Amino acid sequence: MLRFSRIAFVPILLAGCISNTIIDLDSVEDPPIASGPMLGHVSDSSARVWLRLAAGASLDAYGHYRDRRYPPARIVDLNGGFRLVVFKGLPHDADFTVTLEVKTSARSSKRPGTTTQIATVQGRTAPKPSTTGKVRLAFGSCSMASKFRYAPIYEAIAFEKPDFAIYVGDNSYFVVGNGNWRTWGPDGDWSSPERMIRRHMDVRNNPYGRRLYASVPAYATWDDHDYGPNNADRTFVGRHDALRVFKQVWANPAYGTPETPGVFSSFRHGPVEVFLMDDRYHKYVATRDHPDVSDEDAVIWGRGQLEWLMDGLKKSTAPVKIIANGTQVISQTERGEGHFQEAPAERKRLFDFLNANKIGGIVFLSGDRHFSELMRLDQGGGAAIIEFTSSPLQQNQQVGALERNHPTNQWALRGNTYGLVTIDIPSAGAGQITFEARNDGNQLIVIDDTEMKTTVPLDDLYY
Repeated sequence: MLRFSRIAFVPILLAGCISNTIIDLDSVEDPPIASGPMLGHVSDSSARVWLRLAAGASLDAYGHYRDRRYPPARIVDLNGGFRLVVFKGLPHDADFTVTLEVKTSARSSKRPGTTTQIATVQGRTAPKPSTTGKVRLAFGSCSMASKFRYAPIYEAIAFEKPDFAIYVGDNSYFVVGNGNWRTWGPDGDWSSPERMIRRHMDVRNNPYGRRLYASVPAYATWDDHDYGPNNADRTFVGRHDALRVFKQVWANPAYGTPETPGVFSSFRHGPVEVFLMDDRYHKYVATRDHPDVSDEDAVIWGRGQLEWLMDGLKKSTAPVKIIANGTQVISQTERGEGHFQEAPAERKRLFDFLNANKIGGIVFLSGDRHFSELMRLDQGGGAAIIEFTSSPLQQNQQVGALERNHPTNQWALRGNTYGLVTIDIPSAGAGQITFEARNDGNQLIVIDDTEMKTTVPLDDLYY
């Protein structure tokens, strides 16, 4: 499999002289680009590129499409050195290149003049909304790449070149720190925005992820470990800081609504519409700290977000509607976090709504569990609902068999993996969705002669 090092060809401008020089980015004192670039949300006419500048650095950016060079529509200052470069008016379903030129003045007399680092991002705009087409997406969760630095799963996704990737929570792990990897306590990364950012950047700058972030559009939601301490909910005192930091470090299409804050948003890619859900900011279920919350009152998404989701599903013309959530939704198990055991009334309200309005094509993508699992819920007289959980991306786990004894389970496994979902709709009303678990060599996982792969006819998901 491919390996990508931190040694790269980077054009450097020193004291007014231009040269193409091989540099080791880890050995450069304060490289102009402190983190990134990362390709974020890409629509059928726009693209977002995220990066972080070193202190005092300046940014110039431009795009290329064929022989045309064009400036960004705007460059958004997200504070803390973070920048979001937004391009608009791009042709749909077309390759483009973005060039970022970042300059810093030398801080040492041993390195006089100006240093310029040039980075490029190559991407492709989304196809227009349609009822047919082929979409391939990768997803995963639970990355402890700040602890286990060897993370080839990122390279595997980059090598596969999906249309986009969804990071469904625990994308980094807030921990106590100073060698203590505990995820709870009175003090930890969750205690200040600066420490949250430091942990996010520790994962973002992992050398195995650089090619992935710069080539595959990234979308993200969170779970407890990149929101706050273990099992954090809406009572977490730092939730406003966590939301502000999340907006700084990801390049999603939007974050919540004016009425309901959070990290939730949606986007369209050809025949697929994706709804990114927020399972933390509004969560309030029975816990040791507040045990008297009833099943009827317990919420994971909250009323405002659930109504936003139901309204979006009802209006959507996409034949496949993906709901990405940090924790499991249809899994019928009593252990761990998730809708079935923690917020059954909210789960029922959504499923009753789907049945009443005959909304089909529903697929859930989730994380959290430190194992991967494919689930299917056949509703009485209605459409099947599929949920695919992929976890972990990186936790130093070896791939192996796993028994999951609950009614919705189809297959499950342990180990560092990512999920690959292929939606193939050659003609209106006809098609299929394939779910695969891939290892860090980008190979389909086979356990006891059984492939961790399932293909579901699209018709199964409709009423």
